[in-house]
Amino acid sequence: MNQRKIASVEELKQLLQQAKSVAVVDYTGMTVAQATDLRKAVKAAGGLMKVSKNTLFKIAAGLPDLPLTGLSAFIFSLQDEISALKPIKFPFKLGLAGDRVLTAAEITQLANTPARETSIGKLLFLLNYNTSRLVRTLDAIVKVTHPA
Repeated sequence: MNQRKIASVEELKQLLQQAKSVAVVDYTGMTVAQATDLRKAVKAAGGLMKVSKNTLFKIAAGLPDLPLTGLSAFIFSLQDEISALKPIKFPFKLGLAGDRVLTAAEITQLANTPARETSIGKLLFLLNYNTSRLVRTLDAIVKVTHPA
């Protein structure tokens, strides 16, 4: 392997160690403008997009049997598992999360998971709503059992 490929494999290994998850996107048919927009959106969401040869990625990941063919873009989600996956509008090929290889369906489902802030907001709303209902119910019971 030449020095350029060795350096590319080392860079991919470092990114794989840093990433919370990795998505492999079908790069076929993507225009330069679309690729640039996707790169910017992924970076703004806390990730990094790299285009590399499938073979080099397989070597870096230590997974020589990954079913990768065609042109691939690799999306490394560096802040959390899903943020960098959200702006992707192209078909997923597969993904990596921890030591698991995810199917296209699984990585798509992960990408469609609500953001952490949204989930926390919904949880807080539900907790507050149910607590308010409980207080009103207990107050009504007190009023019925102990009239003024």
